[in-house]
Amino acid sequence: MSCNNDTICILPFIHLYTQPDGEVKPCCIAGGFDTKQSLRTSTIEEIFNSDEYKQLRSDMLEGKRNKVCDVCYSKEDRGESSPRQMFNSNTLWQMPDVGIDNSVPLEFQHIDIRFSNLCNFKCRMCNHSFSSNWYEDAKKIEHGGWFPFLSGEDTKVLKASKTIVEDIIPYLGKIKSFYFAGGEPLITPEHYKLLKWLYENVEEEETDRGTHKALSIHYNTNLSTIKYDEDELINYWKAFRKVQLAISCDGVFDVGEYQRTGFNHFTFVKNMEEILNHATPLTSTSFPDGFSYSFQYTTTIFNIEHIFDFINFMIDEGYIQTTETIDFFYAWSPEWSSINNLSQKDKNRITKLFDRKLKKIESEKTKSQLTSILNYMNTPSNYSLTDMKDMIEKLDKLNNTNYKNICKIEL
Repeated sequence: MSCNNDTICILPFIHLYTQPDGEVKPCCIAGGFDTKQSLRTSTIEEIFNSDEYKQLRSDMLEGKRNKVCDVCYSKEDRGESSPRQMFNSNTLWQMPDVGIDNSVPLEFQHIDIRFSNLCNFKCRMCNHSFSSNWYEDAKKIEHGGWFPFLSGEDTKVLKASKTIVEDIIPYLGKIKSFYFAGGEPLITPEHYKLLKWLYENVEEEETDRGTHKALSIHYNTNLSTIKYDEDELINYWKAFRKVQLAISCDGVFDVGEYQRTGFNHFTFVKNMEEILNHATPLTSTSFPDGFSYSFQYTTTIFNIEHIFDFINFMIDEGYIQTTETIDFFYAWSPEWSSINNLSQKDKNRITKLFDRKLKKIESEKTKSQLTSILNYMNTPSNYSLTDMKDMIEKLDKLNNTNYKNICKIEL
């Protein structure tokens, strides 16, 4: 498949994604279907060849833009690279035979299931949908529907379904890759159960590194632990052909601990030292055979001015050799953490900082990502500074923190 096609994305043809509440979408950044698809109310078979999925595939094949994929299409309209283009360039996956009615075989090549929202962090740009640790604070805030008691469900730990692992195992005959996220996958019982199943059942193949299980596994993890109970997860990972950790880290020391409540700088450093004994720092897009890692830095109003400090720390500690090992993103939700809602004075100040610091960045990939962040920051605000200040102060009071200690923004 050519990634130059204007509308098509391979994922709705070969991949299953579900959120911690059981809702199934084309991918993790896509919008939901008009008729909600959920593993809590329908089977995998019913969902994946539902009228909604068939219509999406039909639109893509006919060159029509379906609104559920507007995030990627909008990025491309702004001249940015989109996840759709990245997915289409993955040579591991192949388009299946598509029926006349736009149905496809239930033989998943890639799976991204967020088993639950179980998480030990409470990140400023997250919410209860993806972190159980937000439960108590979110109930107290009750801000504009931001706290999603999904379908009226007042439950701290949300689960996609009670039998999710058993439900997907029958469809793993042609599985080529897995993406584990959460919540925090490394503390999730369902992840551990499925990892052990894959370890015991995936066939082995000969590689340049010896005999390994023929599967690529990609994680998004906060790296707060590398064990499940007392079981060393690294021992499982080394058995597979490819394992890459995308380590979510948005700052170190007090910046990291503010942005991600629950993050402990010294625990992070300890776990990174252990990872360094086994894994290689590489770019997220190269994903070669072996055990590797990269970083994901999510930019908010709290850490945007610390991006270059973060880069310097990672290089100085030997965790990266090039900035291409870091992927830089920006959060557009919730509004009070979104950089486009900064004051114009702060936008001007940060633009000058970026203009000065970008001259020292050698990687074209990093320059492009940081320029995209700057461009997004300079889009019109859609949230008042008064409301932003109110929400941030509420969160600071609940967490005994003060945003003024880690950033210079004016509210």
